[in-house]
Amino acid sequence: MGFFDALFGRQKPTPVGPERLFAMGTAQVTLEVEQQLTPTGSAAICFKGIASGAFSSIQADLEQLLRLASKDDQLTLRPYKDNLGYSWFIFTGSDFQALVAALHMASQTLIDKGYGSQLLFAIFPFKMADGKEMYWIYSYKRSSFYPFVPKKNTSDPLRQRDNPEELRLAAAIGKELPVEQEYERWFPVWDVPL
Repeated sequence: MGFFDALFGRQKPTPVGPERLFAMGTAQVTLEVEQQLTPTGSAAICFKGIASGAFSSIQADLEQLLRLASKDDQLTLRPYKDNLGYSWFIFTGSDFQALVAALHMASQTLIDKGYGSQLLFAIFPFKMADGKEMYWIYSYKRSSFYPFVPKKNTSDPLRQRDNPEELRLAAAIGKELPVEQEYERWFPVWDVPL
């Protein structure tokens, strides 16, 4: 960082990269044992839309890589486009470590093809002890994780988050995962297609 960057409060941006995704693979045991969070058997990456020809090529490359890399893991890939125009690659499989590796591989493929700036987040859904779902979200731009715990109240039309539980989970797992320190960057992801 240069003198003028420091003077004007500019920070050097964190490089976009999926390497820190592997922290979720090691944290999963702690999440399950200490926090009673059970993986649901799916995970996804979300990115800004890509032109259809390039997207089809990337999807074909990923499916081919998955077939080669996960013969024993039996992972499946499902592309999805949400109603806001964002694209998703949704992976399902029973081996959590294989899911983490597949998300890393998909992310790295997009980066290698020149679409790293299009990556938004990776998301890992978990079931809590009380049966509710919660999500660990990995921000590619910030190279950090944060929890998202939606409240499930069907009588309330407004969407709400369980902020105290999110803060508790972040504090409990902070030694295992690189947790985003700026709470205002803990963006919710509603209507997750997992």
